[in-house]
Amino acid sequence: MRKAASPLFSVALLATIVGAVFVVMLAIDPGTLTLQWTDKDFANYWMAARLALEGRALDVFGPHESYLAHLRSFFGADYPWRAWSYPPHYLLLMLPLGLFTYKFALILFLLVTFLLLCGALHLAARQMKGWQLLLLLPVALTNAFVVQNGFLLGALLIAGLALRDSRPVLAGICFGLLTVKPQLGVLLPLLLLWERRWPAIASAVVTALALFLLSVSLFGIEAWAGFFHYVTPYQVHVMKELTGLFLHMMPTVFGAIRSLDFDASMAFAVHLPFAVLALVLFGYSLLRLDQPEARAASTVFATAMVMPYLASYDLVALVAAAVLWMDLRPSSLALRFALFCLACVPLVMPLLSLLGWPVAPVVILATWLGLLGRDGALPRLTRRPSPATM
Repeated sequence: MRKAASPLFSVALLATIVGAVFVVMLAIDPGTLTLQWTDKDFANYWMAARLALEGRALDVFGPHESYLAHLRSFFGADYPWRAWSYPPHYLLLMLPLGLFTYKFALILFLLVTFLLLCGALHLAARQMKGWQLLLLLPVALTNAFVVQNGFLLGALLIAGLALRDSRPVLAGICFGLLTVKPQLGVLLPLLLLWERRWPAIASAVVTALALFLLSVSLFGIEAWAGFFHYVTPYQVHVMKELTGLFLHMMPTVFGAIRSLDFDASMAFAVHLPFAVLALVLFGYSLLRLDQPEARAASTVFATAMVMPYLASYDLVALVAAAVLWMDLRPSSLALRFALFCLACVPLVMPLLSLLGWPVAPVVILATWLGLLGRDGALPRLTRRPSPATM
């Protein structure tokens, strides 16, 4: 008998067909660039790639007003605010996008990065179940709507974690590439050191160094100087001072407090003890969790609690890690409900936050604690009674 196709393969095939249909439609009738197409975070990637291919990469890493002027010169004077927030070696990954028209590049970017995610999920779990893919749907829709890099970076993180034992050099390459958004892998060094994954660590360091040197050779050291002089301070300003919908898309304790109209100082003050608690809990989980898959998932959960700045589309790896971790052992109904709530966070969180209920970090923490408790990896707060006192 022929073996039935896996649900993941069916999803990848469907995505390919849909992407091909869009490409054909664009070839027949490219249409005009409206805000429905251009008011996406992807516009940053495409514009930066175009500027780099034209020999103007330094304009990406200069004053924000200069970069925004490039966006408005192409997309129109009424184009809304956008800011570049990535280091120069991220631009290396985006360069091919500048070879295509905007709409074609957008469809290509979504399709290729989604298929990379499917490949990473296949490495992590050879036979994903339909319910697991269904729980990934909300975060996938969120990332597709804003056309962000959640598929790409989630694929790198998931693949790296899945391969760190069997293919450590390839895993290190994935982790090295992930330095384009380092907050997503901030705890990976601790995991790799604890597990003594020396080849993966060496590969990650070499990959990151190679990306740095290649970006310097193509864009000049001035690009990195501009990144630290202009881009980084502006991103700090965005996180501390700006308000708007993006605050309601941050599933962190810091983001929750900021969304309630408190200033950044208060938000950091509240976030810090939770981050310290998460670090302690993460360290304890490394001692107690016996399965590599569980340690990997716990690392992703801890990262979401430690970092103050994450967005809803950054939760691709978190939701994937959670559904894979859940499948390792039987779970209670309450824990399955917590996982369902976690899967809904990317879609539902902004609405609840706008209503004054920024519960995303509570849901993330509750799910993490539930999974740790199920696996016996929570510290005991009370001593077991001895037989003599029973």
